[in-house]
Amino acid sequence: MIRFTLREFRTQAVVALAVLLIAAVVLAITGANIANLYNTTVANCQASNDCATATSAFLATDNQLQSILNDLIVLVPALLGVFWGAPLIARELEAGTHRLAWTQSVTRTRWLATKVGVVGVCALLVTGLLSLMVTWWFSPIDRVTSNVFGSFDQRDIVPIAYAAFAFALGATSGALLRRTIPAMGTTLVVFVAVRLAVLDWVRPNFMAPLRRTVPDSVFRSLPTGGLHASITAAQLTAAQSGALPVNAWLISGQTLNAAGDVVGQNGLLAGAINFTPDAGGFGLTIQGAGTCPDVSPTPPINPGPMIQKCIDQLHLREVLTYQPASRYWPFQWFEVAIFLALAIALIGLCFWWIRRRAT
Repeated sequence: MIRFTLREFRTQAVVALAVLLIAAVVLAITGANIANLYNTTVANCQASNDCATATSAFLATDNQLQSILNDLIVLVPALLGVFWGAPLIARELEAGTHRLAWTQSVTRTRWLATKVGVVGVCALLVTGLLSLMVTWWFSPIDRVTSNVFGSFDQRDIVPIAYAAFAFALGATSGALLRRTIPAMGTTLVVFVAVRLAVLDWVRPNFMAPLRRTVPDSVFRSLPTGGLHASITAAQLTAAQSGALPVNAWLISGQTLNAAGDVVGQNGLLAGAINFTPDAGGFGLTIQGAGTCPDVSPTPPINPGPMIQKCIDQLHLREVLTYQPASRYWPFQWFEVAIFLALAIALIGLCFWWIRRRAT
């Protein structure tokens, strides 16, 4: 039975092996170059007092390959579930070839265990080896970006758990639906939905997040000043990066006034910002926060610094909710446990259905 399963699976196995070999060669060559570039430029940049230029040039190295690898490690578990898991049982039930195996002294349990075991182990090995190579390749880049949670889904051990869940979901969908195409579509939709649900609602709450109160300094980070429309996501990140520990995951931020009421989000202000003439020139009113008289003797041309000055006077502050970098590995294990538990439950359902219901 194992030999027969391997013969059925040999085309997929050869393709996967070829992809892994090509990836290994490409990553070994380019990864060695990236490691050498890090050691010769970024690691010694403080001696030349030019770290900004060094890190910017370093992070731009093989930029297209970086995007491809991050996308690939996200897509591979889903592809394995759709193209390896879903057809595994559905194709045989759809064609009726399972009956031949069951009449040749092969029990349903052995038939299913062999198929799921052989192909499932291959799926985990493929994902594990790819994740290992990608994690190694990105290690110098991740040290520079200091954003471990930003690449949480593409590094270390969680991709293996995603692959286990996707494969089990595909196999179970095939057993229940008995049709290959519907099983493939169901696998993709459910896998994406579960991944998004865990990302948005479960992962941030694996452990109670920490909070830190800091002055609102978003407008101070603007190079030329401006109002809300001129503030980019990068400027928001730059303003908040120094307020949190290195590699922390910022979950949310609320802007509070002196009374503790919420007047905005992430350093921005929800109410209107108005410059109005007063006795000493022009004053500034921030809705929900207060008024700062005489911020400018003339009509404001560069409002950013004036807005920041008023924000400081009114003692506006941000309450940042975050997860510290020390929780990265506990979160990896929590997420692995969740997806492995789902995979085991799905495989259990698949065995029960095949043994009791399928004909």
